[in-house]
Parts: sequence; C-alpha cells; structure tokens
Amino acid sequence: MPLAKLSSKSQIVLPVAIRKRLKIQPGDELEITTKENEIIIRKAAVSATEALDACGSDIWRRYEEELDQARDLWS
Repeated sequence: MPLAKLSSKSQIVLPVAIRKRLKIQPGDELEITTKENEIIIRKAAVSATEALDACGSDIWRRYEEELDQARDLWS
C-alpha cells in the first residue's frame, strides 16, 4: 500500500501509481471527504454528464450528445 507523508504545510503528494491510474493531472480538482476514521479522496467530475459517466453504467454513455440534440429541437 503506497504511503504519503503530511508536510509542515499540511500538504500531501499522491503516489505516482495512483495519479497515473486515475489520470490525475496538475490543476485537477479532488473531492475530499471523511467517513468514520478514513479520508476519501476522489477526482472531481468536470461536468454532470462526466459524473454520470463515472457511474459505470452503459445507460449513461453518450447521454451528453442526446441531451444536446434534444436542446437543438427545443430552439
């Protein structure tokens, strides 16, 4: 299990293996929450459709395109 150390400025460096697996780049936003005695760090979704895409279900795939087409019909 990779370890990270808290600096004197309360900063941590994410291990490179985790950054690569989650495709985290400088400037990306991370969600930080706690649950009982755990700290949970997640890569923040850029958009609502990206959050739906991260749900893992194929039902949401390409929903953004479908939504854009529906908006075009409303105009």
